[in-house]
Amino acid sequence: MGARLLLIEDDASIARFVELALDGLPDHDATAPKVDLTVVTSLRDARAALAQGGWQLVISDLMLPDGSAESLLADGLALGRGAPKWVVFSAGVQEERRATLTDRGVAALLRKPVPLLALLDTIASLLREAPGSTVPVPQPADEVDPVHAHFGGDRALFDSFRHGCLERFADDLAQGHAAVLAGDAQALRRVAHGLKAVLTLIGEPGLSAQARALEDAMTNTPPGAPLPPGWEPLAFGLQGLRERPLAD
Repeated sequence: MGARLLLIEDDASIARFVELALDGLPDHDATAPKVDLTVVTSLRDARAALAQGGWQLVISDLMLPDGSAESLLADGLALGRGAPKWVVFSAGVQEERRATLTDRGVAALLRKPVPLLALLDTIASLLREAPGSTVPVPQPADEVDPVHAHFGGDRALFDSFRHGCLERFADDLAQGHAAVLAGDAQALRRVAHGLKAVLTLIGEPGLSAQARALEDAMTNTPPGAPLPPGWEPLAFGLQGLRERPLAD
């Protein structure tokens, strides 16, 4: 049995990206142990999984449908003897919050979208390092080609990931349309939050910027207020991607 890794991530495309990365871990680092991955998608399920114990590494998004994973860290689940090492996914945190996360036991902060090689280096290093140590994480370079920027030049891996994302956009579109019909700003914010990193990973920075702007707009929308515009252009772009499969 390999090292047990718990991924706390509600976005199916990001979870798939991690799964694909772990498939390539032995080729990337022959000294890295085999990894057995378990994925949970909510704070509630994460608490239940962590209570079982036996994890060597936890990778977690901060924002989950039922709360922030930071509450798990506040409970001391990354501290103390026998606690697993933690990696946190984030679209960006302020320096003060970064310090708080480190104090609560986070070994590495990965900025979404994280390049494949940075993810593999971080996982391999943390599985080898002693508990409590921190690992410097390379930041993604501003490269145009997403295959090289995020997938280490592996075109087949990129194509597989992108194909899965295009299929899952149907769910994103359905959730987004439902949120607009219900006037639910927070539900629409969650859809936009998940899309912004995924769209960058598949080489769609323009749509990613639209998703980020929509997330910001929904964050600042009071409950019950009319929803600002922004979803329809993003939805149109997502639908266009689904109708335009992999480029040559």
